[in-house]
Amino acid sequence: MVPSEPSLGQAGGHADRLIADTLKNVNMELIDIHSHLLPRVDDGSVSVDETIAMLKIAHETGTRKIVLTPHMFLDLFHNNDFVEIGDRIEQLKLELESCQDAFPFLEEMHLYSGAENYASPEFLKALDQGCVLTLNGSRYLLLEFYMPLPFSQIQEVIERVSSSGYTPVIAHPERYGAIQEDPARIEQFWEMGCVVQVNADSFMGGSGSRAKKCVRRLLTAGVVDVIASDGHRLRWRPPNLGRVLTKLEQEYERESVVGWLLDNPGLILANERLIPAASALASVGS
Repeated sequence: MVPSEPSLGQAGGHADRLIADTLKNVNMELIDIHSHLLPRVDDGSVSVDETIAMLKIAHETGTRKIVLTPHMFLDLFHNNDFVEIGDRIEQLKLELESCQDAFPFLEEMHLYSGAENYASPEFLKALDQGCVLTLNGSRYLLLEFYMPLPFSQIQEVIERVSSSGYTPVIAHPERYGAIQEDPARIEQFWEMGCVVQVNADSFMGGSGSRAKKCVRRLLTAGVVDVIASDGHRLRWRPPNLGRVLTKLEQEYERESVVGWLLDNPGLILANERLIPAASALASVGS
């Protein structure tokens, strides 16, 4: 059965105003490499209806390409089979294609497969076997860590992923205690060729003051490659990159902003080498 038309008002009365303000400023097609829009597999979308409503928010705020990255190798969700997750992503694509008559905007949305791989013993075993989902089948592998994990253990996992032939994409490092304590630590990973992906929500203050302060320090140091939504729910961290685009363009050079939200995400999907992150020291108004 085709879902009913989702209303952006479902995201709260504030959502419509946010989108209206954003649309005045969005003038490029954004790419989101981190989202939880695959229904019923983790703490993200709970139904195809909610996924469509979230995709509508993404579409109306400028995103056209989005990678589905459900949590994997996290005990809470028991998603350890990369083949099963890949199949569910393909099934969702077919379901959304069948809904295009009812929701024409879906024709302009391009979905890609991926996973947010939690650094656990199960993940390391799958890594050794080559049984992991990369971003759009590329060499780029999205990694998540236990928030209080000591820096030495983060380092061990990243080195192991790199030695396995993948390029680590470090998800939201600004939320990890070890990086908040010393943001300069991320520089050694960046110099190793890792990709640093921060959350739009962190930049806007949605993950707390420590994460907000940390992400700004990382941006200023020029060690951020990608900003993604990490979108989870309609009412909790929706996939609205347009909102952060508006804020970023007020504070940073446009070349840097385009790199974070469009150029580097596109290169990841194409399995190509990224453009070195530009330092944000020369930000607008500095």
